[in-house]
Amino acid sequence: LKMLKESNNTYLFKTEMLRRYLKIFLIYVARQFQGPMQTLMQTRNLELTEKFKSLVETHFKTHRKVADYAKLLAVTPNYLNEIIKKTTAYPASHHIRQRIVLEAKRRIAYSDECMKEVAWHLGFSDIAHFSKFFKNATGTTFTEFKKECLVLTTG
Repeated sequence: LKMLKESNNTYLFKTEMLRRYLKIFLIYVARQFQGPMQTLMQTRNLELTEKFKSLVETHFKTHRKVADYAKLLAVTPNYLNEIIKKTTAYPASHHIRQRIVLEAKRRIAYSDECMKEVAWHLGFSDIAHFSKFFKNATGTTFTEFKKECLVLTTG
């Protein structure tokens, strides 16, 4: 109603007043949709996170880069990282590393495989790279971890 009145008058700053009224109107409209839109975005973010985690479970041996998963999910790596960090407090790369480490620990603890076999099973062609990866991710070496597992199972 105020916009209609303003558009019919000839006062100074008529255009400026109309812009301001329009801005206020748009703010009111945005407020009406804020709740449902926020819920929709949160739902979409959670769906993307669940799909990502599922893909990590399936492909962790062959896909180690965020870009690999972003491509499968048809999003950019930056967007995927942003959403995963927003919903889990950790970047996507952390989840990928943690899944690889979990599988490595399982193989060390429940098999007699040597480091080369575990590395090969997880898709590492370079044992030194796997050794460094494991140490950085766990804070312990492959050998130390294996000894720890042996002590726990025999002690």
